[in-house]
Amino acid sequence: MIQLTVAGDADAAARTTAERIAAAIAEARAERGIAHVSLAGGRTPGRTYRMLARLVTDWSGVHLWFGDERCVPLDDPESNHRLVADTLLASAARPHPIVHAVEGVEDDPAGAAAAYEALLRATVDGDPPQLDVALLGLGEDGHTASLFPNDPVLEEQSKLCLAVHGTKPPFERITFTLPMLRAARRVIVLAEGAGKAWAIGQMLAGPSERIPASLLDGDRSEVELIVDHTAAPQ
Repeated sequence: MIQLTVAGDADAAARTTAERIAAAIAEARAERGIAHVSLAGGRTPGRTYRMLARLVTDWSGVHLWFGDERCVPLDDPESNHRLVADTLLASAARPHPIVHAVEGVEDDPAGAAAAYEALLRATVDGDPPQLDVALLGLGEDGHTASLFPNDPVLEEQSKLCLAVHGTKPPFERITFTLPMLRAARRVIVLAEGAGKAWAIGQMLAGPSERIPASLLDGDRSEVELIVDHTAAPQ
């Protein structure tokens, strides 16, 4: 079941999200001595990452992953890695978390996706590997990570990370698949702005391949949708 949290304005939504991630990190380290977190890109989460950098004062044992990545150099302004470097890592306490970048994605997307999946399987416990928390965004069309409406990749059952062709630039991307995301202990979807209200309403209406974010609810995960008041469905 997807839980909806309406958190006032965009700052409040970002703060709530940062607090949830910080709590998940603390819980995972207390229980297992390690925490695995996947992060989102796009325009929305930068504020959350800056807040998270202030909330977490000890990053030892924390591994950061990317739920999707654009097929551009890691220092490109469109890179999700660049977003995290400029926001979270720029002000995070040292030693920094262990950041697992998607290497070589601009040259060989399929090879980079296969290598990233192999790294996940070698580093994260579980089959499929179980992240402690996966942060995702939501597009106005209902896409999440780089899982786009009615894409055949939504039917994937065995691969955890694939190269895909998106419907918005940069078009070439890699993404976690639904089996990887559904295995996470906690999934958080952050959405802000009136332009997301339709997609949020559709996401809450029930599972449909027209709205990939509606397919996140799995047997092993808790899914929370955190929105500001302008994005809340009426």
